[in-house]
Amino acid sequence: MQEGRVVALECVRNELGDPGPDGRRPIPIEGSEFQIEADSIVIAIGQRPDVSFLDGSTITLRGNATIAIAPETGLAGEERVYAGGDAVRGPASIVEACADGRRAAEAICQQLGVPFERPSGHLPMLSEEEIVQIKCARARKAAQHEGAMLPPDQRGGFDLVVSTLTEEAALAEAARCLQCSTLCNKCVEVCPNRANYTFTVSPVSLTLPPVSCQQGELAVTGEEAFRLDQARQIIHIDDFCNECGNCETFCVHNGKPYLDKPRLFLREDNFELEEDNAFYVEPGAKGWAIRRREGGKESWVSVESGTEEIGFKSDLLRMRLSPNFQIKAMELKEEFAGVFSLVKATEMYVVLKGLSTSLSFLPFEGT
Repeated sequence: MQEGRVVALECVRNELGDPGPDGRRPIPIEGSEFQIEADSIVIAIGQRPDVSFLDGSTITLRGNATIAIAPETGLAGEERVYAGGDAVRGPASIVEACADGRRAAEAICQQLGVPFERPSGHLPMLSEEEIVQIKCARARKAAQHEGAMLPPDQRGGFDLVVSTLTEEAALAEAARCLQCSTLCNKCVEVCPNRANYTFTVSPVSLTLPPVSCQQGELAVTGEEAFRLDQARQIIHIDDFCNECGNCETFCVHNGKPYLDKPRLFLREDNFELEEDNAFYVEPGAKGWAIRRREGGKESWVSVESGTEEIGFKSDLLRMRLSPNFQIKAMELKEEFAGVFSLVKATEMYVVLKGLSTSLSFLPFEGT
């Protein structure tokens, strides 16, 4: 220090010795002191948080000088003080600190009686032309656009070593985006047997009428919302699959498409051997019908050509529904407890409509 100002950082060279109690091994070399000229020094070597400002408060510290909190909320003490990040966890990641902040924000909103809602985000809607462009882009490799690098012999000052992108380069880099969050199709691309297909559906927003069994009769019990925003969906043709695992290996969402996606069977005998997540399409008396097996039980949805009237039946009941899923007629087949939801019937309807318009070339039996 000179005249109260920093002029240099004094350092000492070290050599490795035997590990000490904390596992560290540096041993100062006597007489190796040297100075690095500087006009300011920033301490950024993973120091522990300075929590001295909490002295005299009701906040409790653990033995390692981190703040004690309620794990579910992040509340520290009883005075509406919340904590997170390294001050609570010790050295950790930024992602974990962000999670702590979100958890505290949710707890604060709950305490104040304020709804905690994530900002609504909307994925881009891609046109057919844009989808073709993205598929073409995925078929070739495009080099990353990087900022200009300062030559090593010019890095002795304060000039940026890595420059920011120019506007032209930034736009070119953004154009490399393959819109994976909107158009994935990875399981379609990697399947060697062509067992996964993309099909399109119309976005759906319905208010469904769940029903219950009351004194031997069916009665509407409240309302239930059903919403589907994503127009592009995946169907798995189980007859073509040999469970090689490619789609699971390459799935960017950590899923198992050959098990998770709706499994469509082209042969009725194969469909009837399944217990869960099995679909089968067949021509009906006045249109097309789709069958579904869940928990070893079967349900059935048909769409009448021309009127678009929907028929539904299961082991418990039978219904006739309007195109917007309002009940026109219903019949109880077997008494049941609780409430019967029409969500699965709506899913069957969406799949049937999507297949009939997007994948009508599939060799369904009876066609």
